[in-house]
Amino acid sequence: FGMGGAIRSLFLSAFNLPKEVYIVTGAAIAIFIDISRLGTYLLRGTSLEKKTLWAMFLFVPLSFLGAKIAKHIVDKIPQKYFRTVIAVFLLVMAIKLIVYPA
Repeated sequence: FGMGGAIRSLFLSAFNLPKEVYIVTGAAIAIFIDISRLGTYLLRGTSLEKKTLWAMFLFVPLSFLGAKIAKHIVDKIPQKYFRTVIAVFLLVMAIKLIVYPA
């Protein structure tokens, strides 16, 4: 469905957490969800095509690179504006879903 990150962001923003705690908490929740999802896929016998499996070797390092770039961007956002930035991105996501429903 692809809404987990947006919903998680919405709930976490309600707690007015420091940006570092917000990001780590969101990442920890995502890791646990993804591990349980992958476990379910494996137990049910889901397998990846060879092309997709090989693409993982590219996508995993790129995700770490993206996280490093995001860290530099977040470091430049003052704490007092962090919730506003999150709210703007959630608004953009909401508009996207209204215009292009999932």
